[in-house]
Amino acid sequence: MNQPKIFNSTGEKLNMNIIFSFTCKENGKNYVAIENHNDIFEKNSRYANLDIFEIIKVKTKSIYISDIPKEEWELVKHALQYNVFAKMGN
Repeated sequence: MNQPKIFNSTGEKLNMNIIFSFTCKENGKNYVAIENHNDIFEKNSRYANLDIFEIIKVKTKSIYISDIPKEEWELVKHALQYNVFAKMGN
């Protein structure tokens, strides 16, 4: 599968891959779980470099992402836990 290019809100290209995306029905916004290829932990770490970002713009083969505002995080976290992860086990 071809990965789209990922840019931050200022247009800087990021070295990340999309793992999955989802929509929060409560606020109608789209989000993406990404894998960051820049080393955050030691190379032998068992922790994946995953993070959740808001999708702010989509262009052909490119997406633009931004941090989730603090006041929206609980809503997004709830949608992720109950509308995404809970359905993965079914």
